[in-house]
Amino acid sequence: MKFTQINEGVKHNDLKSLVTKKVTVADFEPKVGTVDDVTVLAFYVTDERPADDLARFIERGIIEILDTEVSPTADEDGMYLVFVEIKNEDLMRNVFLILDDVTRLVDISEWTIEFYNGPSIVISSDDIDKWLKKTKK
Repeated sequence: MKFTQINEGVKHNDLKSLVTKKVTVADFEPKVGTVDDVTVLAFYVTDERPADDLARFIERGIIEILDTEVSPTADEDGMYLVFVEIKNEDLMRNVFLILDDVTRLVDISEWTIEFYNGPSIVISSDDIDKWLKKTKK
């Protein structure tokens, strides 16, 4: 009897060049809870299947996620959005933990974080890693 290997999930760099370095924070309304309690992160992905993979990966990650969802269609730039709803408590630490986790799949060395009605920041994966180690809980 012949057996085949079944691989579930994604591995290191599986989504390389499929996810952009842009992440928005609080640009969309949460479906679970209110903006006082919940913030929506959005990742931008080139195709629907990789977007589904990213959403599943984030759901199974180390941060408590309230909900993830992939946009049903591409936006005007042809990108699929992965919406991630998280509690506002310890918001930036959780955002950085998610980015640190996702970096393993996408090989992005600098993230551009765009805040709703606010500034954008560019932060390197190394800076995120250093900050997380320094602020360990």
